[in-house]
Amino acid sequence: MRRHVSKLFSVIGTLTLLCCTAISHAADWQAGVARTVITPEEPMWMSGYGSRDHAFEGKVHDLYARASALRDPEGNTAVFVSLDLVGVPIKMVQVVSADLEKRHKIPRRSLMIACSHTHCGPALDHTLSYMLNMQESDWQPVKRYQTSLNQKVIDVIDKALADLQPARLSVGQGICGFASNRRTPIGVGPYDHQVPVLKIESADGKKLRGLVFGYACHNTTLSFYKLCGDYAGFAQLYLEERHPDSVAMFFTGCGADQNPLPRRSVELCEKYGRMLGTAVDQVLHGTMTPVTGQLSTRFKDLSLDFASTPTEEQLQTDLTSKNHMYRNRAKLLLADLKTESGIARSYPYPVQVWKLGDQITWVALGGEVVIDYQIRLRNELGRDRTWVTGYANDVMGYIPSERVLVEGGYEGDTSLYVYQMPSKWKAGLEDRIVNTVRELAK
Repeated sequence: MRRHVSKLFSVIGTLTLLCCTAISHAADWQAGVARTVITPEEPMWMSGYGSRDHAFEGKVHDLYARASALRDPEGNTAVFVSLDLVGVPIKMVQVVSADLEKRHKIPRRSLMIACSHTHCGPALDHTLSYMLNMQESDWQPVKRYQTSLNQKVIDVIDKALADLQPARLSVGQGICGFASNRRTPIGVGPYDHQVPVLKIESADGKKLRGLVFGYACHNTTLSFYKLCGDYAGFAQLYLEERHPDSVAMFFTGCGADQNPLPRRSVELCEKYGRMLGTAVDQVLHGTMTPVTGQLSTRFKDLSLDFASTPTEEQLQTDLTSKNHMYRNRAKLLLADLKTESGIARSYPYPVQVWKLGDQITWVALGGEVVIDYQIRLRNELGRDRTWVTGYANDVMGYIPSERVLVEGGYEGDTSLYVYQMPSKWKAGLEDRIVNTVRELAK
């Protein structure tokens, strides 16, 4: 009997030691968080909808850039940036990344910049803004805003890095149910209601300092002329009000073919924000898994081919179109045609994979990625330990799955005019993207 009791205490002691060791390792990490307002200070056009024809008319709430810096026990550091914006201009990423590497010695692979894709944000200096019928005078405030935005993103990263201090990290996931597949027939297609959550606490676990969370759904609840972060903006503000000492950072999953339904009112937008915020809060107050081990980061620009190249005759015909998107695209591509390299036949597509210890494989994909990728990657890499972020590092167009590419429609085909692309993508892109993720995840 005494021998059994001795074994029991030995097992309890071992489990206690393992538990304490896991907590200790989790607290060996460091984290820093910061946020700054990026609301435009002068009147300018908004993005999100090509039918817009004038500058914004006030705001529902401010727009923010938020950042978190994570450092593992070995000193490996990564920076995540969340923007209340419609896109992530590649030129901005290049400026910010070069600054981060030069001054902080943090390589490109360790910087992830994501956006909420709110359709009530300002126009940006990148291809998506050419869907707007702006005149040259309308572009000037956009370019000034982009310059100031670049510096604000650099500054908020600096603040997050300066805030690095011992932290306890843990992960979990919840559920939120308002996203619906928007492709015909509406509501029938695939979806993923997962809400991944990263909790950043003080080393003693007594203070919530920050959290990162995601959801796969378009931020298209609103469509008026007031600046707003849409449901994601309300969710972040809701969580920061609930946890005043924290910074809440949102990322959009592969929600290119997902919409919040019903929509088109501020009341609904606030409701969805509270629903998402409540889902995050439930995770925070439940059992979460400590992040232990090391941080690893990988990045690759994958060359994705376009299906075809428009001829000069086709582009000249588009110059006479009544649709300003067709005219704008024709002007841009005709200018490319006159250069030595000509019209691009492929695009450097960003694929990024982070490992948060042994607990999470965090995939970040560029562009407006349809839900099929999120479902497939979670199934193949592990549903409970895989996060997939879309709209990250460069938003250059829609990224259809093979299914959506064959079906066509907006996400598979005609959105190329919105993003001023030469053509739709060449078949085979889904396997190439997924195989690249697998390669990086190894």
